[in-house]
Amino acid sequence: MQFYDKCCLSKGSTDEALKFKFIAITDKSLRNIVVANQKGMAKVANETLQGRIRRLRLFLLWLFDKFHEEQDVDNKTSKKFKKLISKIKLDEDALGKNGSQQVGDPEKSVIPDDVFVKLLEMVMPSSPNNPFKRSRVRNYLIVNLLIQGGIRRGALAKLKISDFLFYGTYDQLAIYRSGNDPTDPRAEKPDQKTKAHLATVNPDLLEKAKFYIDHIRAVFPRAQFHDFVFVSENDSKGTVGQPLSLKAINALFQKLSKALGFHLHPHVLRHKWNEIFDEKGELSGTSPDLLKDARRYAMGWSHNSKMDEIYNEKRLALKAREISRAHQLRVDQQK
Repeated sequence: MQFYDKCCLSKGSTDEALKFKFIAITDKSLRNIVVANQKGMAKVANETLQGRIRRLRLFLLWLFDKFHEEQDVDNKTSKKFKKLISKIKLDEDALGKNGSQQVGDPEKSVIPDDVFVKLLEMVMPSSPNNPFKRSRVRNYLIVNLLIQGGIRRGALAKLKISDFLFYGTYDQLAIYRSGNDPTDPRAEKPDQKTKAHLATVNPDLLEKAKFYIDHIRAVFPRAQFHDFVFVSENDSKGTVGQPLSLKAINALFQKLSKALGFHLHPHVLRHKWNEIFDEKGELSGTSPDLLKDARRYAMGWSHNSKMDEIYNEKRLALKAREISRAHQLRVDQQK
């Protein structure tokens, strides 16, 4: 709470600066008004406070993950931590949308094109630039399923063999919520946060996934006791053949980030999917309303979700720039 109180104040404001120093004023009500006014003037905007609280929440998540990476957390500690994070998130959301006064560059990509091309080449199992000594096929599939499907890390980690639709168009993945899955032995069970939907990927990628399931995953005896697709291939912790943990996926991206010289994490690939989706939609001449509905379905967002506005605003900003440039060109030609 002390940290929270400090977050509410502008830079340079201290307890000493806010102390009432006008001893000559004896009227208590007047003195209280002056003190309240001093504190009110020192407070920052809700957007600033929300940003600071968000940073605290992210730091606590990082700290918890850092110290408990190699050991399971007991159920009581895990529940208490999740409850704390939930309370911070509720307060954070109540402060309103952060960044409402910020204007981003609509042409700036979450992953620059040169870095993205380098990533695609790097994760190829045969690439000389591949940073992984083992599990190259599995890691290739993980990265490309995130890129092509636009799915979340949790949805990827909980994918089962039966979720790969190896029939029909041969390009679909079933994404859905499963709650507390009793067949999942992981301490931190992944789940899908949004609505159930079908994610579309390249048939060639699905064919590679089938090869991995039939010829690589099948080698590990423990993998026969569960249906989760991606398994640990390293027995340093006695988990070989067990479903791949969320922390292991994070470690995979940390290694890729180091090799790329660019901070990469699973969720940024979801944002990249949306950028590519916009480009393809624009080229195909899809109407804005249809594009909006298609995005909501592909992302698993509800009809009332406002998440699509982030990407719609970016597309509108680019269109506004295009129209403005065309208008300016006509004006210049008439001079």
